Amino acid sequence: MAWLVLVGVGVRHRVSRAYVSWVTYWPALAYLGIAGRALARWQGWRWLATAARRTARLVWTGARRVLVPLWRWAGPWCRDAGAWLVHIAPRLAARLAWRGVRVAVWWLAVRGMPGVVRLSGLAVVGAGWLLARIGRYVLAYRDYGPLVRELEVEGARAHRVKQARDAWRRTAYRRLTLVTLLCGGLALGVSAVVSRHGAAAGWAAALTGWAVLAGIGRARRPRSDRPGMPAMPEPDPTEPFPIADAHTRAQAADCVSRAVTAEGIELRAVESAQRRAWGWETAVVLRKGTPAGLVAKVAELETTLDLPSGGVLAAPDRARRARVVLRLAERDPFAGIALAPDHPPASLSLRDPQTVGVRMTGEPLRLSLLGVHGVVIGGPGSGKSQTLRTLADAVSACVDAVVWDLDPAGNGLEVLGGAVARSERDARGVEDALAEALAMAEARPKLLSGLGMGDAWDVSAERPAVIVFCDEYPRLSDRAKSLAVDLIRVGRKARVTVILASSEATSDTLGAAVAEFTALKVMHACRHADVRLTLGANMVAEGWRPDRLNPATGESPEDAGVCYVHAAGARDPILNKISLVPSGRAKVNGSHRAARGLPRIDVATRDAARALTPAAVADGSAEPVDQAGVADVLAAFGADDRLWTDTLLSRLADVDGRYRGWTAEDLAGVLAPLGVRSAQVKIGQRNRNGYRRDPIQGAWEGRRSRGEQP
Repeated sequence: MAWLVLVGVGVRHRVSRAYVSWVTYWPALAYLGIAGRALARWQGWRWLATAARRTARLVWTGARRVLVPLWRWAGPWCRDAGAWLVHIAPRLAARLAWRGVRVAVWWLAVRGMPGVVRLSGLAVVGAGWLLARIGRYVLAYRDYGPLVRELEVEGARAHRVKQARDAWRRTAYRRLTLVTLLCGGLALGVSAVVSRHGAAAGWAAALTGWAVLAGIGRARRPRSDRPGMPAMPEPDPTEPFPIADAHTRAQAADCVSRAVTAEGIELRAVESAQRRAWGWETAVVLRKGTPAGLVAKVAELETTLDLPSGGVLAAPDRARRARVVLRLAERDPFAGIALAPDHPPASLSLRDPQTVGVRMTGEPLRLSLLGVHGVVIGGPGSGKSQTLRTLADAVSACVDAVVWDLDPAGNGLEVLGGAVARSERDARGVEDALAEALAMAEARPKLLSGLGMGDAWDVSAERPAVIVFCDEYPRLSDRAKSLAVDLIRVGRKARVTVILASSEATSDTLGAAVAEFTALKVMHACRHADVRLTLGANMVAEGWRPDRLNPATGESPEDAGVCYVHAAGARDPILNKISLVPSGRAKVNGSHRAARGLPRIDVATRDAARALTPAAVADGSAEPVDQAGVADVLAAFGADDRLWTDTLLSRLADVDGRYRGWTAEDLAGVLAPLGVRSAQVKIGQRNRNGYRRDPIQGAWEGRRSRGEQP
């Protein structure tokens, strides 16, 4: 590297000496150095750079406002042009070249020299026709001949006839001069090309002129059919072809038109197709019949268009009976779907729609769960348990909602851990939970006027909604099913709702209640009969076909998580996919939400529900236990094994504000169903009325082990 330094020093020395010598002979050059140093030290460069950046940013912002709408308008056309150049133009060029080769080979093999003679004759015909046209143009007979003859016949004055003849003569001279100049220029151009490139250029010019004259002769004398020439096969304009061969919007629309027409369905029009990440979307307008006829042909259309199973989705337009939207999925429309959004504790509100998945159109699937009863139908492996988990994860992140988990045959929502306020796994516990939820649903409407609310319960952090998630509905007892249906009928106004999940839509009481009262219906892969029982008898003909979905098998996910959703804002038969909440993240969310503290059901609701609960369990069942109350009592003990009653009440008030104002009788009423009574407790040297922790804990765990409500 030393030699580079030496070279640099030498160059700098020579430049300095040259500059000094130039300044000696031309002193004005000294001002250049002064000006350069002044510019280098100018403090305004930073301001100028900032102004330039801001100007560029403003220009780019303004350009985007123009370019983005322009691209939205021109983008489809540009993509069509690109698809034509990539997929169609090469094949068209190859087809034309092949046709030319075939014609040339056939001509050499069949025609030979007679063909040359014939072409020469056509060239003579073309030359004669061209000379005749030039002659007529130069003579200008058609322009002036009839006029002069008419003037002579009418006996016009001689000067008028002379003026017409003079104009005719001048026009002829002018045109003759023009033709002569053009011919002379052409001759000079050919001579220049021949002199520059030799005789080969002259022969090329002669052959070109010969071919042009032969073409003119062919146009004047059309050829007759040539015997022996192999005919090029002409494609049938109505023959269907695979949608994969359609590369432009026009080709996709033509492909759909041919395929639908081939199935015997008459169309009035096919609207312009739209590209999607997964395939094509277009709409057809029926000439006659009903959309049900087209919906019934989706399986045949999949074969005609060469699409995978379930690749054709037909959605009749509710606003226009004759219009049916067809979605042709060449690829998985949900490939690469992101996980469900991660919500911090108490970051959502049940008043807002919750994002739980993605629609096939690319829009987020947003569902409102405020005062909404729901049902999730799907066979084993369809993803219904994952749907419950995603819904419960969103609800448990709400500051104004409580999640209850009922599952008589599985582990339910155990992955959410402490985010679930109440969890039941045995038949008796499920019945008692539903009875308590029904009691709250019946009690809350009676409190509306006293709390200054309107026609429905106003949810808040102090008065949260209760959403009961109940999996495996067919495994419930008859009493639990009856309670669930009663809750569906009366719980909406009280914001105490239930979301049921089942592997099939049975035709008992739930079937009738679902068809009439549930506003949210999620249909995973299921039976054909389940669609009719859940959505209605005519919904299959309207395009609702979850029976064509495939549940997960082995290691293949198939259509697990894919579903049809019938809810507010989602009334069209469009595929949706519920976003996944991984079990690890669900456990973390549950621990975080439990650490922050879950919303608690207000005291007014609990007291009113407790007054109604005996009527709800009038079948002789044991008195239900206030689960939250007992849990809070055990939490209030902390590390102590015994507490006086007043100390325990004070700690309860610190645990939750609903215990403020409680008396010893209220505390005894909570522990009475467990068979626990107050007794003399000695702490230090004093004996007072109180409770011991171990009897309460033992009664609590014993009741759970016997399958009763804890």
